[in-house]
Amino acid sequence: MSDSQPPAAVEQALAQNARFLERCSRLAGVGAWEWQADTEALVLSDSACDLLGLHAGRVPTLGGLLARFGPDGAAMLDAALRRAAAEGLGWDIELPCDAGERGPRVLRVVGGLDSGPAGERARVGVVMQDVTEPAGVRAELERTLERLDLATHGGGIGVWELDLQRSRHGELTWDDAMWRLHGEAPHGQRITAVAWQRRVHPQDRRTALQSLRDARDGNPQFDGEWRVLWPDGSTHVLRGSGRLLRDASGQALRLSGVCWDVSEERELQQQLEEQHELLEVTLQSIADAVLTTDAHGRVTWLNPVAQRLTGWTAEEARGQPASRVFQARREDGVEPLPDPVQQCLASGLPTQLPPGTVLQGRDGEQRAVDDSVAPIRGKGGRVLGAVLVFRDVTQQRRQFDEIRWRASHDGLTGLVNRAEFGQRLARAFERASRDGSQHALLALDLDRFKLINDHCGHADGDEVLRQVAQCLEAGVRSRDTVARLGGDEFAAILENCSLEEALHVAQKLCDTLDQFRHVHGEQSFRIGASIGVAPLDGRWPNAEAALREADACCMIAKEQGRNRVQVWSPNDATLRAHQSEHRWATRLQQALDEERFELDLQRVLPAQGDEDDGLLRGELLLRLRERDGSRVPPTAFMPAAERFHIAPRIDRWVLRQAVALLQREGPPQIASLSVNLSGLTLQDTVFHQEARALLLELGPERARALCLEITETAVITRLTDAARFITQMRALGARIALDDFGAGASSYSYLKALPVDVLKIDGQFIRSLMSDPLDQVAVRSFVDVARTLGLTTVAECVETPEVLLELVRLGVGEVQGFLLHRPEPIAGLLAAAQEPVTV
Repeated sequence: MSDSQPPAAVEQALAQNARFLERCSRLAGVGAWEWQADTEALVLSDSACDLLGLHAGRVPTLGGLLARFGPDGAAMLDAALRRAAAEGLGWDIELPCDAGERGPRVLRVVGGLDSGPAGERARVGVVMQDVTEPAGVRAELERTLERLDLATHGGGIGVWELDLQRSRHGELTWDDAMWRLHGEAPHGQRITAVAWQRRVHPQDRRTALQSLRDARDGNPQFDGEWRVLWPDGSTHVLRGSGRLLRDASGQALRLSGVCWDVSEERELQQQLEEQHELLEVTLQSIADAVLTTDAHGRVTWLNPVAQRLTGWTAEEARGQPASRVFQARREDGVEPLPDPVQQCLASGLPTQLPPGTVLQGRDGEQRAVDDSVAPIRGKGGRVLGAVLVFRDVTQQRRQFDEIRWRASHDGLTGLVNRAEFGQRLARAFERASRDGSQHALLALDLDRFKLINDHCGHADGDEVLRQVAQCLEAGVRSRDTVARLGGDEFAAILENCSLEEALHVAQKLCDTLDQFRHVHGEQSFRIGASIGVAPLDGRWPNAEAALREADACCMIAKEQGRNRVQVWSPNDATLRAHQSEHRWATRLQQALDEERFELDLQRVLPAQGDEDDGLLRGELLLRLRERDGSRVPPTAFMPAAERFHIAPRIDRWVLRQAVALLQREGPPQIASLSVNLSGLTLQDTVFHQEARALLLELGPERARALCLEITETAVITRLTDAARFITQMRALGARIALDDFGAGASSYSYLKALPVDVLKIDGQFIRSLMSDPLDQVAVRSFVDVARTLGLTTVAECVETPEVLLELVRLGVGEVQGFLLHRPEPIAGLLAAAQEPVTV
C-alpha cells in the first residue's frame, strides 16, 4: 500500500490551503459566509466582508448583512436562506449590492444546506462572487468558485477483521458500517477475501493485496488507501489502518483494523491542486494586467499582459520597486504620480490612481490605464504584499474624449456648438454680474449663403462653412469663443472686451468675409455677413437676454442691406421693433398654455367638378384667438414662432387636432386633411416621436387621410431631415405634399430625393396664369413632371372661373382658393354637416 500523511498533517495542509484560498478569494473577488438557522448566528470570511464593504472581523446581524442587497434583494435572499434551512433547497442568483466605499457592485450568491453529521445543527453555507468585472474574468472566477464547494465528511468508521487461519486467503468479518462504506445494505458479518477483492477497483487490487500479504508476513502495521466500486457504479476512496495479532508462539492469527471514507478529502485535495493550477492559468490568461509585490513593495510576479504593458519581463522585474516597473503619470504632465502600491501598503486599504492616469512603459510609450491595488493579507491580517490590477483603456479613453468633444462641438466646422456656447455664455455673464467685468457678444449670420447651396450643392456649402469658421477663429483672440449655432448662424463671446473694441473686431470680420469668394467651376460666389454686437454685462437679467439683443441687432443689419455691423443702443427704434417679436414669443407661449389656437378649414376640390364625391377634403389653417376675441392669422405670428423655436410645439398641437378629427365618427366623412409643418419641425426629434405615436394610434387606414405639407423652402435648408421624416411618416400611412412648389430654384432636383405624394403649385404661378405665358409654361411643366412621377397636383389661390378652366385644361388634379371655398372654422363646418336637412 502507498504511504499517506497522518491526519494532523492533512489538517495542517488543508489549513494552509484554506489560507491560500482566502488570499485567492480576495484576488478573484470571492467570499463565503455561513448562517445557522436556529441561532441566527453568522460566520463571515474576511473576503466576504471585503465584498460586502464590511470591516473584517465585525460580524453583522443577518438583517444588517441582507440590507446590503437592498429591499428586493434582501427579501429574495432571506427567503432563499430559510427555504434552504427548512427544505434543503439551494440557490444560485445574482443581486445588486451596496458595498459601502467600494460603491455599487453585482454579486453572484450561491448557497445551500450544509448537511453535517447527524445531530449537528442545520447550517446554510453561502459563497459570493463579485461579477461586476468583464464577463471573461467572471467566467473564470465562477469556475473557481465551483471548485470551492467542499463536500462535507459523512458516514462512520467501519471495523473489520481478517482471519488468517481459516483459509489460504483468509476470511473477513465486517460490521454494518463496512457494508455501508461499500455502498451496500448490511447483510451479515462475514465476507470472503475474494468477494472483498471484487469490490476493490481493478487498478488498486494488486497494491491492496500486497499490503495485506506484507502485514501477514511480518509487517506489524497495515496502513493504506484504495478505491472501491459501489453497486451503483460510483467509485469511493477508503482508507484502512490495522494491526497484526499473533498467538503466544508468534503465529499470525488475524489482522484487525478500521476503514473510513476519505473520498471527500481526496476530492478536496485534488480540487485544491486543480484550483491552484487553474488560478495560475487564469492569472496568466486574463485580459487584465496583474502585478504582485512583497510587503516592501518589491515586485514578485507579473502576468503576460503586465509584462507587455510595462515592457518588463517577469525575471527582470522580480525584486525591483513597483514604482520603477509601474510608472504612473498624469495624462497632461511628466511628473510621476505617487506609487499606488506604497500607498496601499502604508494604509492597508485598497487604493486607486486618479482618473486620467497614463502608464509610461519601459520603451517610453504611454498608455491610458485604469488600476486598483489591494493588500494581500496572511493569517491574522498581516499584510504580506499587494496586488496591482490594471488594464489598457487607451482606446476607450480616446473614444470617450471624442464623444465628449462631439457633444460640445459642431462636427462640420469644429467650432463649439449651441449647447456648449450656452454654457460658456452663462459663465461669462455670471462673472460679469459678480465682478463688473465687461464682455461683448457677436451674433453673425451669413449673407447669400443659400445661393451657394442652391447652385453649387451642399458639399460646397459645407466647405464654405468650414472656411468661414477658420476666418472667424483667426479674427478673434485665442481666449474668445466662436460657435456655430446652426445652419449659417454663428456667435462669439469676446471676453474682457468693451463695446467699442467689439465693434472694431466685428467690422474686421465683416470686411474679411466681404472679401471671401467661393469659386465653383467658372463662377465666383460672394457671401458676406450681417453682424450684431451687444454688451455682455450686468445690465441684462440673464445671459439669454443679451444673446437676444445681439441676435436682434444681427437681424437689423440684414434687413438694412446686409454685409454690415449693427451695434446695440438703448434708444434704437428699429431694435425696439425687434423686441416686439420677442413679446410675440411670450404671447404664443401663453396662447398655447391657454388653448387659444383655433383651426379653420379651406376645402380642396377636384378640378373637374363632376368628380366631386361629396367627401370632405381640405387644408387646416391656424388662427390665434386674442383675449379680446379678435382672430390673428398665422402670417402675423409664425415668423416669431419660427425665430424663437416655438413652431414645433404649435405644429404638435395642430397634428393632435387633425388626428382627433380623423378619429371622430359621424358626418361628414373626412377623406383628406392637410396640415402645414414648419421647417423647424423637420429637425425636431420630439415632434417626430409624437407624430409616430399618433399615426400608430390612428392606424394605417385612417392615416392615409392625413396629408403633411412641407414647404419647398424648408426642404431646401433641411434636406436630410426632411427625407428621413418623410420616409418615417409615409411608412405609417400618411401622405406628403411639397407645398409652394416652384418657389425654389432647384424644385425638380428635390423630387428625386424626396418621396412625396402631392405637389402644391405655388400661388404666384396661379394668380397671373391668364396674363403671363411663362406661368402657363411653368404650370404645364409641373403637371407633366407630376404625371410622370405619379403625383397628385393641387393649385392654390384659385380666385376666378377663367383660371379654374385653364387649370382643368392644363390637367391639374385638384384646386383650392376663394372661388371655391373661403376658410371657415372647422367646428362650425362639422356642426352644420350634422344638422338634419329640411325640405
